Amino acid sequence: MNIRPGLNINIIVNIDHMRETVDVGNSIIHEMSGDRMIVAQTDPPISRTHLGKELFVTFLDRSGGGGPRRFGFPAIVVDFLKEFELSSSLKVQALVLRRAGGFEEYNLRMFYRLEPPTDCGVRITVEGKGVNLMDISIGGAKFSHEKVFPFQVGEPVKLSLYVDDVSYPVEAKVLRVWEPENERIRKTVALASVQFTDMDAHLKNILARKIRDIEREMRYKEVHTTR
Repeated sequence: MNIRPGLNINIIVNIDHMRETVDVGNSIIHEMSGDRMIVAQTDPPISRTHLGKELFVTFLDRSGGGGPRRFGFPAIVVDFLKEFELSSSLKVQALVLRRAGGFEEYNLRMFYRLEPPTDCGVRITVEGKGVNLMDISIGGAKFSHEKVFPFQVGEPVKLSLYVDDVSYPVEAKVLRVWEPENERIRKTVALASVQFTDMDAHLKNILARKIRDIEREMRYKEVHTTR
């Protein structure tokens, strides 16, 4: 993958899994040395609260056939430079980043939430008990569940994510809990929204492909049933 000085990049600064929004900052690579790179500060600027934290750097790769494709990789913010010397007469603010993972194909629609149909090949269990998936993305999921699970906002929870009957352990954080509008089921059923917190690139790609396959199949059925 040809990562070089002068390459325009987009830095994914923050993903709000509740609102399904993504904060993206435009930047450019000034210098490269192994896995370390100096890049332009974004506008609005990335704050020092991100020091030591992980961001996601994306870029367009035009080297292959079939048009440009967007790839990305995780990167750690190592330092902030107030006066990086671009030339003898020009100093700018910059960030020092360290690449912290491999390249993967990326697009913002990977965080699109799918309302999965029954028996679509994707399901979640908690402590061996299944939950009713309402929607899912590679960022998180929303589901209804029996009230035997006392989910609390902000607390971690261990899930088992099944994709085509293959089980993957996933750690998550509870973002929201609430009760259904239907009063008849409130005594036994509750709802929760969770954010996946440790999903590696391999599983992200598996789930993203599966979500795209399900969406494609749903659209195909919709088109052919309305004819």
